[in-house]
Amino acid sequence: MKEFLKNQKVTYNLMSFTGYKALILFSLLTEGAKSYEEIRTYFLNHPYLQESISIDTLRVYINSLKRIGCEVKRIRGEDKISRYMILSHPFELRLTLEQVKSIEKVYKSIVKNMDIKELLAMDNLFEKIGNYIKDEDFIQNMKRISMLKDVDKNLLQELLDCCEKKEQIIISYNSPNSGTKDIEMISDKVEVLNGKVYLYGFGFEYNQYGTFLISRINCIKDIKPSSDTPHLQTTKVVYELNCSPEKIALSENERVIDKNNNKTIIEAITSNKFLLNQKLLEYGPLCKIIYPKDYKEQFVNLLNDMKAGYYCD
Repeated sequence: MKEFLKNQKVTYNLMSFTGYKALILFSLLTEGAKSYEEIRTYFLNHPYLQESISIDTLRVYINSLKRIGCEVKRIRGEDKISRYMILSHPFELRLTLEQVKSIEKVYKSIVKNMDIKELLAMDNLFEKIGNYIKDEDFIQNMKRISMLKDVDKNLLQELLDCCEKKEQIIISYNSPNSGTKDIEMISDKVEVLNGKVYLYGFGFEYNQYGTFLISRINCIKDIKPSSDTPHLQTTKVVYELNCSPEKIALSENERVIDKNNNKTIIEAITSNKFLLNQKLLEYGPLCKIIYPKDYKEQFVNLLNDMKAGYYCD
């Protein structure tokens, strides 16, 4: 210790070589199966060891790992090369059934208030934890309850990057009505809506702002030079909510224009009536559309069609 404090260097005198090399081998094999040549090269290039080891010495270190409880196995691959791997070890993370249930409960609770980047980070965290847990039920349960279970995370990250730059992209989209098709759009944001992940942006096909379910996006086929968003045809809708403004989650395109007692008047500027319909339907009987008349009539017709669907049998 005095030598290290004086020189700040690790030397032979400061090491228990058998123990240290066994730890190095343990770390290497937990990353995946390794051949003798791969292990020998790793030791040779190690910044502190810088020496080769014989196959007999390797067996000594493997036996040391076995004595502390590691299950080490030698396998032969299709390339006929033998490799060593650790199947299990006493340092694995183990969870009780109660702990697993608690983790699932906490996850379901906190993801409701996370944005998409936090959700992606959370999903990657549990995937990393899964690499250290020999509990397949836990791994499968976390995949089952994940809000990103139907999403290609690499594609999701690409879409997030495009949205950050507001890039004009062409996506291959599996439409439930018309099958696989190419859609050109200016990407805007990725958000979770009703437990599903959507890409938002201006679509050129219908010249309106819309949403696209990311689980139906096959890939990004092309990224074009950025261009200005075309002028959107918007509709101003005014509606009344029978609740105080403190309890209302306003969208970016909405603002409170009046409030009286327990009623709040909201103005929404939208280029996509479908999205606004979805939001107003969530309010149920608390919501009453005031203006414009044609939109109110369309919404009433929508409600009547939904009501008729329950009596069609």
